[in-house]
Amino acid sequence: MRTLLAILTAGLLFTAVGTPAVAGPPPVDVVHSEVTQVGPYQLRTSFSEWPLRSERSLDFLFDPELGIKAVTGKVKPIAPSGKVLQPQTQSTRDGTGFARHPRALDSWGFDIVALTEPGTWRFEYTLDGPRGAGRGVLEILVGSRPGPPSELAWSVGLLPLAALVPMGSYLWWRTRRRRDLSLNAWS
Repeated sequence: MRTLLAILTAGLLFTAVGTPAVAGPPPVDVVHSEVTQVGPYQLRTSFSEWPLRSERSLDFLFDPELGIKAVTGKVKPIAPSGKVLQPQTQSTRDGTGFARHPRALDSWGFDIVALTEPGTWRFEYTLDGPRGAGRGVLEILVGSRPGPPSELAWSVGLLPLAALVPMGSYLWWRTRRRRDLSLNAWS
């Protein structure tokens, strides 16, 4: 009986003290917001990075004034070149239906998306709710990508490989020659 009591006490202590607390995903840090009139609705678009730079990952949050349960809608992000950004698997050339952000559950949003090119991006919104349907456009200037040009970054990153290929070839040639010499020595 004492052994059973000791095991239960140890198990209870381990469960209470030894188990780490389960933490939820970290919230999205909003650093800038823009408000767009989308027909009869106002839509707040928030960003986790500001100023926006191309090829830099960030989170987008979309908050309609009536809340995400009262309205439905789509967003169509258009690059300066005219290409439509498709940030999610369900995205089409006609746009992306709004879905909950995985870390900010009270908002719609995109999680970790990079805008592919610098220039003026157009976000075309359509919303439908109790006040009817509406359309609106938000234009945002996106700067050039941070850091060195990608060609230079790739060149520096591939330097170790450029040294590894000749060294590997030399070692392969050297061990192959020794194998050939050892085969001749036994005959």
